[in-house]
Amino acid sequence: MKYPMSGGTERDDAASGPSSTAPSSSTASRRTVALAVALTITSLAVLVQFGFVSRSAADPMLSWWMIAVVAITAEMMVFDVEFRREVYTFTFSEVVLVLGLLLADPIQLVIGRFVGEAIFLIVRERQMPRKLALNLSAFLAETTVLLSVHRMLGAPTDVADPRTWLVGLVSVAVADFVGFVLVFQVVRWHGAPIALRSILTIGLLTVPVNTSFALVVAILLDHQPWATLLLGGVAAFLVLAYRSYAALRQRFKSLTLLYEFTRLVSGAQRPDAILEAMLTQAKDLLRAERAELWVYEDETTLLRIRVSDEGRSGGVLDSAAAATIEPWFRANPGATAIDRSDRDPAGVSMVHLLEAHDCIVAPITESGRIVGLVAVANRLGEVNHFGDGDCTMFATLANHASVALENGRLIDRLHVEADERQHQAMHDALTGLPNRVFFGERLRAELVASVAGGTAIAVGLLDLDGFKEINDTLGHQVGDDVLAEVARRLRLGIDADVHVARLGGDEFALLLPRVADRAAVEAAGRAIREEISRPIMVDGLRIHVTASIGFAMSPDDAFDGPTLLQRADVAMYRAKSGTGNGVSFYEATTDDNSPRRLELASGLRGAINEGQLSLLYQPKSRLDTGEVVGFEALVRWLHPELGLLMPDEFIPLAERAGSISELTQYVMRVAFQQAGAWRAAGRSWSVAVNVSTRNLLDDNFVDSVAALLVETGCEPSRVTFEITETSMMSDTKRTIDIMESLADLGIRLSVDDFGTGYSSLMYLQQLPVEEIKIDKLFVRQMRDDPNAEAIVRSVLDLARNLDLHVVGEGVEDRYLWDRLGQLGCTIGQGYFLARPMAGADIDQWVETWEASCAADRNRTLVGVARSVA
Repeated sequence: MKYPMSGGTERDDAASGPSSTAPSSSTASRRTVALAVALTITSLAVLVQFGFVSRSAADPMLSWWMIAVVAITAEMMVFDVEFRREVYTFTFSEVVLVLGLLLADPIQLVIGRFVGEAIFLIVRERQMPRKLALNLSAFLAETTVLLSVHRMLGAPTDVADPRTWLVGLVSVAVADFVGFVLVFQVVRWHGAPIALRSILTIGLLTVPVNTSFALVVAILLDHQPWATLLLGGVAAFLVLAYRSYAALRQRFKSLTLLYEFTRLVSGAQRPDAILEAMLTQAKDLLRAERAELWVYEDETTLLRIRVSDEGRSGGVLDSAAAATIEPWFRANPGATAIDRSDRDPAGVSMVHLLEAHDCIVAPITESGRIVGLVAVANRLGEVNHFGDGDCTMFATLANHASVALENGRLIDRLHVEADERQHQAMHDALTGLPNRVFFGERLRAELVASVAGGTAIAVGLLDLDGFKEINDTLGHQVGDDVLAEVARRLRLGIDADVHVARLGGDEFALLLPRVADRAAVEAAGRAIREEISRPIMVDGLRIHVTASIGFAMSPDDAFDGPTLLQRADVAMYRAKSGTGNGVSFYEATTDDNSPRRLELASGLRGAINEGQLSLLYQPKSRLDTGEVVGFEALVRWLHPELGLLMPDEFIPLAERAGSISELTQYVMRVAFQQAGAWRAAGRSWSVAVNVSTRNLLDDNFVDSVAALLVETGCEPSRVTFEITETSMMSDTKRTIDIMESLADLGIRLSVDDFGTGYSSLMYLQQLPVEEIKIDKLFVRQMRDDPNAEAIVRSVLDLARNLDLHVVGEGVEDRYLWDRLGQLGCTIGQGYFLARPMAGADIDQWVETWEASCAADRNRTLVGVARSVA
């Protein structure tokens, strides 16, 4: 048996130095030569010491020249087996050892095998002297070990005796093992890989088989010599049959890989994907150690890409390699197989450039012009060199790759042209800045990121003061030059994190992501005004311009892009009127463009007293059983003129107008009364009430809650206060004190919209909360956005570690209900259960819901029973 070829290292290559993947070492070479000398001297000494050099008394059946013929024949009858990407070359070398051991004089065996192996390695393999010396010394050592072990085990010679068979098998196995250890050590010195476990495993199978075959031959030679012709015919037939099978199997594999490559490159659009696929498939298709691609970067420089079992690597080849390609393919068009023994100096030079002992090279072309080459190097296996069939297959592959590469580059050019058109559609022609459309998309993306990251953003509108006079007095060309210079200063002279766009005329938009507070935004605005106010020189004229900037911030002022821009516009006009010394912020109380808001703010107290408010209740249920555990109280305002108003519209007004305390008192009183009614009816449901920042900063809030609990007779354990992250972070110490006082009353606390506000992770262990609610934005996006599910999964893991219950909001369909349950969420809330409903409708809904859940459980049990059956 010979050794694996996947790394380009074989038994016969051990003395020639490492493969291309392991640089040669003078130390390793000296060790190799020293080992060969030591093996030869030691083997000869042992042969003399044990008396193997004297002729035995028995007349041997085989002489040394017969042993030599058998050795040459055994080495030539080889076949390869591929196992786990390793190629193992098998011979009948054990036959020589067994026949010589049993039918020849020891010294005849030594001489015969030495001569036969030498003839084969010199004539057939053309090995270099150092390599030849190591291999012959290894063969000599194996033969010496064989004879020594055989002598120590009694040296039986009766070929018909089973004891002779066993001693022969042990002797051959030890000799093979010694040979393997020698080669393994040399390979390690040269830094090349070798699959130790695979070699030993396969050796355990081949040594007994080859030894048994040799014993049969010996028995036949001893008792019926002519019968060996029959056995030889059978052996030859089996070898030829296996080779035919291996060739057919390799052809099928080649066609399969070629089909896969053709399918892959036909669907690939990017040249880098095509090149990667081409090299990987070429290496596997032709059973090569590695595949390489050289592509011109310019007329004198080649980029090199190499793919092997160790991975992908790249580099740059010098001008000498670049100058080699075109002359070579003019003389050798198409795919050509070459090796180090090639008589053509150009071929030898190409092999050396590829750092290989044999290879196939083929041109890569584009529009008929040679743009590089592709090559496979170092065929795996000892006797399987690249042939004409391999060249034909490789040429087909290279042609496919050339066409696909040309198509990929064409698509790249089309993409560039499309990108240019897209750029023109999304940018202002005069200034080169993004236009309104581009800015709108960027603003939407930053709003989503701010919600996910719990950060604030600011949107600013900048308008040049007196720009109309510049146009009217100096002309539009000068005005355009001024706008271009202002744009240049906005693009280059301010913080790189600030996004700038031209909306039209002399109006520019600013986007400041991840801002800390208003002070930071105002500082940025002042810096921008200062940059713009420097004199501008146009056609020798010194022009002074100033700017007014208005800012609106999210989430304080609005949650969507159009509203933020509208409110930044309101703030900008306040800045133009003199407010803020050129930089102003949006203030809802001074927004003359929103009379509706002013009307609602002034009418809220009257609405509470006149009974225009009411509560609806949205249920929360366990995700595993569907059991209803409670309801969230949601306030609605039925305005006599404006109709039904949602809390998002009037609660912020109540906070600004100072009526939030009265509103919260109303909601708590009605919700506590409803919880008391449920208790009287034997229901164990809880009620959740949303609490605002202003409530948590009110020194009288805890006392008012305690008084309402006594007034309504509601048990504190049936009440949950839902508090947003932002509310908790507004004044941390004071908020924690208020929350601990509420917890002392027995009220359960929940963090609402968890993950959308400012980070409160560091305070979660300090806060007396029992529950967190995952914001509906993340839950709804779970179906289509893996990032949203990752956030939900992270929140659930955090909650489990802190021993907190979790409520998933926004459960709008069955998929989200089931998926939250699979992820380990406890409770769900959303339209899949029910929309908010009046208190009078709850009992009927619960009856219907529980019946539906029971039916679902029954169907599940029936399904399980059927599957078990």
